[in-house]
Amino acid sequence: MNRFPQLFLSLLWRPAWALREIAGSASLAFSAVTAWIFSAFYMISAELLASFAQATKALPSGETIVKEASFFNPAWASLIPGVLTRSLLIVLFVALLYAPLLILIGNLFDRRESFSLALRENYGSTASCALSSLAMSLLITMLPAAVITWQSTKLAGNSLLGYLILLVAMPIPIFAAYIVITLRTVFRMGWGLASASTLVSFLSLFALPIMTQLFNFVCASPFLMILLYFLFRDRFGGIFDAQRSRQAFKQNLEAATLNPSDASAHYNLGLVYQQRGDLEAAEASFRRAVEIDSDETDAHYQLGRISRERGNLSEAINHFSTVVKQNPGYSQQEIWREIAQTYLTARQYDDALKMLDRFLAERPSDAQARYLRGQALAGLNRSAEAEAEMHNCIDAVRTAPAYKYRREQRWLRLAEQFLKDKGASSRA
Repeated sequence: MNRFPQLFLSLLWRPAWALREIAGSASLAFSAVTAWIFSAFYMISAELLASFAQATKALPSGETIVKEASFFNPAWASLIPGVLTRSLLIVLFVALLYAPLLILIGNLFDRRESFSLALRENYGSTASCALSSLAMSLLITMLPAAVITWQSTKLAGNSLLGYLILLVAMPIPIFAAYIVITLRTVFRMGWGLASASTLVSFLSLFALPIMTQLFNFVCASPFLMILLYFLFRDRFGGIFDAQRSRQAFKQNLEAATLNPSDASAHYNLGLVYQQRGDLEAAEASFRRAVEIDSDETDAHYQLGRISRERGNLSEAINHFSTVVKQNPGYSQQEIWREIAQTYLTARQYDDALKMLDRFLAERPSDAQARYLRGQALAGLNRSAEAEAEMHNCIDAVRTAPAYKYRREQRWLRLAEQFLKDKGASSRA
């Protein structure tokens, strides 16, 4: 947790890396406090300067006359309690409404699990990134906001509205850019999908006035505050416990890697990095595991997958070949599907088809393999067989159990899109 100030400042020049690290550490308390502090400073600066602008009048000669108060009027200290309350409301809005909405949107596009499970697994990382993004966007715009508002003092008070709107709007594009990177980090979305999801998530801003009224209503009733505390204590406690357990697990793994002969510790740490999307760190851990124990089949398997994602197809085949030599039935025959996907990427359709036939002989209802086989057949210009295989893929997903359906729904959509494109091309 002591790394948070460094990670927060790194958002200025290494935003993707910093958000990935913040998501991994899930330093929610530090993120919330930082967001509250910068929200308060931003609001205090804006309100003090706006009050100064309202207390001035511009003359035709360009001189500025203070009508009622100087800039450092002690009476303005009364603004601070209200500012602190409003800035706290913004932090609560991001933490309690906006972050869950981001998780809901991310889960809708890649529905691998129920929303409640996705919330439990991703809330800490998503909320930490969103609050840190809010704080940094306010920090970046604080100086320009002060300069702009100061310049507004040279205008008449009725011109102030445009400057106040500008003050509110300035942090939003920066915050949006950080949220796009957050969605790519936590949910591994593409740039286009992450940008569209960010735009959709901003619809939640319409709920901010309603939340303000609810906040005022709840704060006015201590009994209601106690009731809400006991009502949601277990739910939020479970979320935070899960996040602390994941963080403790990662720390224990990092400690275990100090043992130079523990290949499994390096492999498990690599899985943690891989889940966070940090492929460089994951690859380094997997390679270290292989260096310690060349028979670490799991590490070879993951190195093959990473190499394929990076386009190093020959290296991927070498790792997968090592897995086959060590365990031909690795991971319920999935090694053959991974090899087939690598051949498919290399456009070696005959080789891919052979690997898929071997895999499907053991697991005929695997939707991903059915889709890949359809792609291989299409690459060989066997269009009728490819379409039949896509129908097999769709049937495999639709007849799957509910938990498996959510995980394999992606292949159903891809197969349907393939058939739709084929139908459109045949009509043309």
